[in-house]
Amino acid sequence: MWSLQNPETDEATALDDSRSSLRATHLRTARINAARDGIVNEMRAYGERGQASELHMFQPSEMTAGSVSRKDMEYLYEGGLLKVGAGRHIYDAIMGLAPNSRCPYCGHRRVRQLDHFLPKSKYPSFSVTPLNLVPSCSDCNKDKLAGDGNHLIDLPLHPYFDYIDDKCWLQASVQHGPIAIFLFEVAPDCGLSDPDFQRLSNQFEKLNLGELYTTEVNDELAAIRLNLRRQHEIDGELSVRTYLEDLYTSAVAHQQNSWRTAFYKTAYQSEWFCNSGFDDPDLL
Repeated sequence: MWSLQNPETDEATALDDSRSSLRATHLRTARINAARDGIVNEMRAYGERGQASELHMFQPSEMTAGSVSRKDMEYLYEGGLLKVGAGRHIYDAIMGLAPNSRCPYCGHRRVRQLDHFLPKSKYPSFSVTPLNLVPSCSDCNKDKLAGDGNHLIDLPLHPYFDYIDDKCWLQASVQHGPIAIFLFEVAPDCGLSDPDFQRLSNQFEKLNLGELYTTEVNDELAAIRLNLRRQHEIDGELSVRTYLEDLYTSAVAHQQNSWRTAFYKTAYQSEWFCNSGFDDPDLL
């Protein structure tokens, strides 16, 4: 999980711009307009509880501000924020928070949509709450699914509230065999608090990030294998290690917790890998 800068749009503006796009004669619009202040108050409570790591304390509900239904709030999101209209600039601005358009949940695939961190089907009050909207790739949005629970550890880490970028939490290991296989996990000694470690580990497993990163390493290794062979011809293990360490230095300067950084760190530190463990006997 990678942290994001918080959206700049406040709750009142998000609601007002979204509802301004709705048909004035629609009964749902009338209900939303009548409950405007109550909806804003519930939206603001999200930020307060998010800062206090208390999002798990919200209870699923079919109603917002006592009179606005779940369908009304979904209508607000789909008609006022998602479609081209007065609120679309908020959607686009939040999508733009992801550096290089990379999903903050997996750190790899491109963002394609906004994920409701607390799903609007269960927490309709936060359908257009900017802090509840996270740019996401399609796979992570689908695999993450519910995103709710009665306990803090049931929730994934939140890109706006949970900062862990200062910890080196992603680590790789290499399995020896006819070909090298790199496996990934959340490092147990990375310095995260117990709840954050458990949440991140659950998220890592639920989003199948280990499988994703192993697949990416297979492609990366195939792309550099010829260079590794050439380095090995120069001065054996030492040349390969120096080459891989240079790649690690570049990768970690860009992103500490990326599969490339974890891969190259483990690769250059492995005597077996540097001494021809990188090769594939089935390839010329």
